[in-house]
Amino acid sequence: MGAAAKRAAEPSALCSYSATYGESREGASRAERSATIQHWQLRDLVHCPDQDDELYCVHRHRTLQHYLGSGQTSVVQELGFEPTSMTVGHGFVAAGGQNSQLDVRRLGGGEIVYKGHCGGSVNNALHIARDASHQLRLLVCNNDDTVKVYGLASGALVTMLRCPVAINYCALSPCGRHLVCVGDNRHTYLYTATPVCYRQSAVFTEACDAGMCCAWSPSGSMFAAASQDGATTVWDHRSSSVIAHYLTPLACRNVKFSPAPLDLLAFAEHRSRCHLVDCRMWDRQQVLEVGGQDCEPDISGLAFSPSGRRVYVGTEGGIAAYDVDTMGRRGFPAFELC
Repeated sequence: MGAAAKRAAEPSALCSYSATYGESREGASRAERSATIQHWQLRDLVHCPDQDDELYCVHRHRTLQHYLGSGQTSVVQELGFEPTSMTVGHGFVAAGGQNSQLDVRRLGGGEIVYKGHCGGSVNNALHIARDASHQLRLLVCNNDDTVKVYGLASGALVTMLRCPVAINYCALSPCGRHLVCVGDNRHTYLYTATPVCYRQSAVFTEACDAGMCCAWSPSGSMFAAASQDGATTVWDHRSSSVIAHYLTPLACRNVKFSPAPLDLLAFAEHRSRCHLVDCRMWDRQQVLEVGGQDCEPDISGLAFSPSGRRVYVGTEGGIAAYDVDTMGRRGFPAFELC
């Protein structure tokens, strides 16, 4: 196929609608199930790291944990600021703010690992992963043109990566040896990561505006970047070739790969629509109309569940859940779901 060609949205049943958590509740219960947005561009505020029915989202000045099966909601972070960024993983939760605020805690007991300011201005995105030394790190993308790397065992700053522009999102590859970054220009930057430093190794350019989010495939062979101009591009980092390129009417704010072996890619527009793509047949795409015909809610986040059985899309009115037929996906080369 023409790898760089724009892909037309072709109808296919990649998942089915399940429920929207929050819409059927009234008052405070409904509000607590929403995922509020603090910055008009930064939309990675919904996460599902460990269990399929356990969600984390931001609501005003709190980070909340929802158990969807029981309907229970608890506060995991009570903050003195409204987060622009949040992430959960490996037993930690972290939230960043408009004025470089950073709050990092262990899940369970709520032990504070780091609380204060990390310098610079807006913390655009946070990412928890194991680096090339196999140590758990928190990467903080800041508007001061840096990515700050903290050790999660100590809360200490380990190193700082100085970048060409303000970085809006970064992601370490599954092996920890490559870092991809997008920011306030049209380029996507690939860095080689070692236990002691990060070295720029390649620059990719397919978008016409700022990059908003990026993600690695579970195998670490591909990465994707979503951009302000509505472009989402997938590359193979081993050959630097474009695998697929999509263009949507509105800005793309979030992009995620499903867990292996399901081979799905999801990317969310600024409002209303989330796109699901079959990574085995890149022309097969389903558009999820999150708000319906009479409602166009802003999308606050996007997450696959750990098993890949569900896709969650956050809005300020609730969190929509879509079921994936994982049996069909595991039966390669089948691509039809539900």
